[in-house]
Amino acid sequence: MSLAYYEGNEVEATFSARMVKEDYGVDRSPVWLSLEQIEIVELKILDVEVDPKTLPADLVSAIIRLADDLEFGEEYDGN
Repeated sequence: MSLAYYEGNEVEATFSARMVKEDYGVDRSPVWLSLEQIEIVELKILDVEVDPKTLPADLVSAIIRLADDLEFGEEYDGN
């Protein structure tokens, strides 16, 4: 798993994601790592810790979208 951290004015979140090796499926194809299964590990809203499981699905999705521009660690789990 790889981790990334988001710190905004009202929201702080730690995300985890699985890194998956991808290619075009042909010999000598370039290989890159893609993110799958992004999840919220820790969440603070207005300095209050919040369990993401208690939030509406739309709000969780919006918070996960904050991870789109973050740099996740390059940890690769072998899949």
